Amino acid sequence: MKIVFAGSSEFGIPALKKLKEKHQLLLIISQPDRPAGRNQRIKPCPIARFAREQGWELYQPENINSPESVDKISKLYPELLVTASYASLIKKELRQIPTFGAINLHPSLLPKYRGPTPIQTALLNGDHKTGTTIFRLTSRLDAGPILAQRELVILPEDNYGSLKEKLANISAELLIEIIPAIKDNSLTERPQDENLASYTHKFSKKDLWINWDNKIKNIFNQIRAFSPSPGARTSIHNTNLKILQAEIYDSSKNDKPGTIAGFIKNKGILVNCQDGQLLITRIQAEGKKVMSAWAFQLGARLSAGESFVPFNQIFMENSFREEL
Repeated sequence: MKIVFAGSSEFGIPALKKLKEKHQLLLIISQPDRPAGRNQRIKPCPIARFAREQGWELYQPENINSPESVDKISKLYPELLVTASYASLIKKELRQIPTFGAINLHPSLLPKYRGPTPIQTALLNGDHKTGTTIFRLTSRLDAGPILAQRELVILPEDNYGSLKEKLANISAELLIEIIPAIKDNSLTERPQDENLASYTHKFSKKDLWINWDNKIKNIFNQIRAFSPSPGARTSIHNTNLKILQAEIYDSSKNDKPGTIAGFIKNKGILVNCQDGQLLITRIQAEGKKVMSAWAFQLGARLSAGESFVPFNQIFMENSFREEL
């Protein structure tokens, strides 16, 4: 099938690879290069970077729905438009160009978790199951009829990075499986149940900071949801830290939340939460490389009884309005 692909994040790369292998990939569309990072250097999004590395034709319009974009895509006579985390609305004129319309890959079991952060939200909520949905694009956000779904069990050791990779791979596999049925019109579409719809939102920097007064499971899930990037945050000894991995160690013991309860040799740092102790195992100090929490505490000379900076103090000293 002749396909145009639109995407921006790493989530779409496995699907892009599969489409290139199995079908005629006419064009790859991604967002324009933007300023990123502390130095605000102009950088391509992951899809654009990957396409350039492969030497594939890339198109980066400021507005995919502009007359110029519509004209360019129309002249290719595509049969299908596939999108995956493209981060822009695809309007009706563009959706109607391909013979078999436009479809999207979404990393949740729609109608649950519509919107931009379904993977992080599933982890934050402590869900045990998620999945991927391929649906037909309409004018409403993630609300089009479902073409196919596949479930995935969320393991206790999963974090945002591992879960995103798994969902990206099963989305790519499912896409390749259903394209023949799309072409011969043998795929049954089913409408989403609006009564079951839920929505996710973009996170701000405030969402990254750990409130040690919270329940231990909530803190554990927060660390998973933002690891390996951008990382759940805390601070001690005037040093900001990313907490990248932790374990629920003991739900029967606790002391003042945020205090260091002790250390486990060659493993990490025990921290008191509202209803138990969390074992921090991997950490990254600001401007430093990722290391074991045990190695960090040796260098930082932490002591039992010391406290991480309280969430309210962090909140008062910083502005967290900006989105991630």
